[in-house]
Amino acid sequence: MMDDIPPDHPEYWSSRYLSVNTPWDFDGVPGDLKEFLKRKDTGSNPQARGKVLIPGCGLGHEIRAFAQAGYDVTAIDFAPGAVERSRRLNGTALASRIILGDFFTHDFAPASFDYVYERAFLCSLLPDRREVYRARMANLLKYQGSLFGYFYYQKPVLSEGPPYGFAWGTADELFARYFLLVKDTPVADSVPMFAGRERWQEWRRTSFQG
Repeated sequence: MMDDIPPDHPEYWSSRYLSVNTPWDFDGVPGDLKEFLKRKDTGSNPQARGKVLIPGCGLGHEIRAFAQAGYDVTAIDFAPGAVERSRRLNGTALASRIILGDFFTHDFAPASFDYVYERAFLCSLLPDRREVYRARMANLLKYQGSLFGYFYYQKPVLSEGPPYGFAWGTADELFARYFLLVKDTPVADSVPMFAGRERWQEWRRTSFQG
């Protein structure tokens, strides 16, 4: 039975995307990201906007928004159902930017991204994967690059997830030394399952190696 498949398997997520059982999906571009893209607008030089990665992209509503804002965008998801729907949603011009693969093992070069956009990916992972997530982000981001997006704060209960939130204070412990928190605001337009417990955060990559 599909319900017996654990959430660290692609089939768990693929079945939900193909059956449109996706309560975490915003179905558009969230307001904080729209503001971020306006704030980071570099005018007539889109090359200055840099390379952005969207891990666990799901349907990838934001892919087109990044591309239209002039970013060199790459998205990745290990669920075939998600990638299939995302490629249809984003069209042929962006389909090649959407990779079917495992974010943790795909052959990305170190320090190859200026930005990594987080939304509903970290909270889909079992809490014991968070240090691996941090290490991968630290490896892929350039010095002073930014891990930014939406972070879910709710003490995790393994029997009730995903999503698995952060207990208050544990995100600071996780990202300390590798990242510096430079922006942290409540989210006003969360989907119901995240409402009141989601933060827009921007973490800047430090020079720490370890």
